[in-house]
Amino acid sequence: MLKSTPRHLRLFSSLGLLSLLPGTVPADDQTVPQTPVVALADTAGPAPAVAPAATARLGRPRLVRPVLQPVQPPSRVRRLPPEEILKDRTHNVVLDKDGGMTGRLYSITSEGLTPAADMRVRVLTGGGKSAETTTDATGLFSITGLTADVGGIFASGPAGVVAYGVRFIAESPENPADRELDVESAVVPAANAEQMRKLFKSDIGTRDLRFNTSVTPEDDAFPAGSGPASTSLMYETVQLSADGKVYGQVNLHDERTGRYREVLSLRVHFLQDGVKMGSARVAPNGSFSVPDLKPGIYGLVGVGRDGVFGIGIEVVAFKAAAVNADGTFVPVRLILDPGLSVGSIGPAHLNSENLTSFMGSGQAAGDTAPTNTAPSAPAAAAGSAGSAPGGGGGSGGGGLGLLLGGAAIGGIAGGLILEGDPATPDG
Repeated sequence: MLKSTPRHLRLFSSLGLLSLLPGTVPADDQTVPQTPVVALADTAGPAPAVAPAATARLGRPRLVRPVLQPVQPPSRVRRLPPEEILKDRTHNVVLDKDGGMTGRLYSITSEGLTPAADMRVRVLTGGGKSAETTTDATGLFSITGLTADVGGIFASGPAGVVAYGVRFIAESPENPADRELDVESAVVPAANAEQMRKLFKSDIGTRDLRFNTSVTPEDDAFPAGSGPASTSLMYETVQLSADGKVYGQVNLHDERTGRYREVLSLRVHFLQDGVKMGSARVAPNGSFSVPDLKPGIYGLVGVGRDGVFGIGIEVVAFKAAAVNADGTFVPVRLILDPGLSVGSIGPAHLNSENLTSFMGSGQAAGDTAPTNTAPSAPAAAAGSAGSAPGGGGGSGGGGLGLLLGGAAIGGIAGGLILEGDPATPDG
């Protein structure tokens, strides 16, 4: 270094700190350390290799490597092998040759199901809104021009709000588009719309953090789902179990493949007249149970980093027996899988960044202020088979959704709840 260099600069030079002084210029015979460029790898992968800094006479600064922590599931949640994921309900909408589908939305009232008119219906695919229409006076809507994809349906208006995940599939010999109605869904009553918006806003994911990489053979090993249509697609009443709980399942779609995946972050809430009546964490396999609910009309809302949903349901009292044609009583057939089934809309389509465009920023969770409030008393046809028009798409839609005798409860607790009962009622 030149002797004309000030003494304090020579001191910093000997300590290798010259580059830390603002406004200093090295002498002609110096080489200043170059700051290494560190490219952060995916948090689930190994720490990237960092090349040592190039240095000369200014000393060798200590090399600091970034410590990357893999993403961990929430506490008490463990990842599951594919065979443990619940997969006995479907969320498929078969598109016709024009990419079309038809559906009808309902409100649940004390008089039964009534049409949900003037509802703004939006189909979400490809990371956003892909189509839009409005229900007529009978709650009917039709949309064309859709393509096979994993997405969701979101509707809002005077009757309330409804939102759930859907897998749109193309018509084929194995999947004919032969249904008169592809969707028959009940909306979350308008009285619960603002509470639903607040729940969505508080816990919804920011973006897709799980299914944004290339598909691996392990991803393709998860189940695609089979069986009758879900409660979100085809309305059905839900019966309390013998132990006073409502059992159900949430199916989480891998947005790349349409297959069901383990649930890492999702919670369900039962709302009635704007009040939260029960809540539970969804177990990794998709099951949940909520105790201490009474018969009545509810908004069932789910929210978490894995997605969101909201549908209207009616809970009816437990029945321990059925009647034969000859008038004799016989035990109800025990069903060991949850009858209540909902699909969630993933954060790739509905998230904290676009939520306001769907639900507004306050007062009412919809584009139109609610003008009618559905009573929370049980519907007149509570528990009667076929209460939803159009059957139920092979699932007995409109019939009793969950018939559980006392002997079945132990089987469900052991077969579905992997880490103990996930129900954690709010105090």
